[in-house]
Amino acid sequence: MDVMYTKDIDVMCFVSSDCDFTPMVTRALAEGKVVLGFGERKAPSPFVNACSKFLFLDQEPKQNGTVQTKSKNLKSDTKLINLLRTAIESTEEDSGWAALGPVGAHISNKTSFDSRNYGYKNLSSLLKAIDLFELKRGTGNSYLVRDTRKKRPT
Repeated sequence: MDVMYTKDIDVMCFVSSDCDFTPMVTRALAEGKVVLGFGERKAPSPFVNACSKFLFLDQEPKQNGTVQTKSKNLKSDTKLINLLRTAIESTEEDSGWAALGPVGAHISNKTSFDSRNYGYKNLSSLLKAIDLFELKRGTGNSYLVRDTRKKRPT
């Protein structure tokens, strides 16, 4: 922690799966630092969620299944689905569509989230795989997303 006060740094990294570092992460965040966490999947959720971003370094357990099986597993992850639905609902326009950038920013403000922890390179790939959300191209090269439960005429 001395480094935080004696050096001009913006980002701190913690490589651990131990929740004993959670108070240090919280203190660094309070000082305005970005905190990146790296660890194994056994890392306790308070430590993972305290970090600005947390990446799991170990491989997800291998499964003998298809992409469809992986998609079904994602659909049954109620914490993930609720997080995504809340972010979309919080940033959606009157039409029900939400720009993907603000959705990702909303999620990042609430919890440590990285689509790579679910095996996808970006949020749009994750949303496509779950198949509970509709994606379309917006202006430029951006994506718009909406919850298929709220499908409205366009």
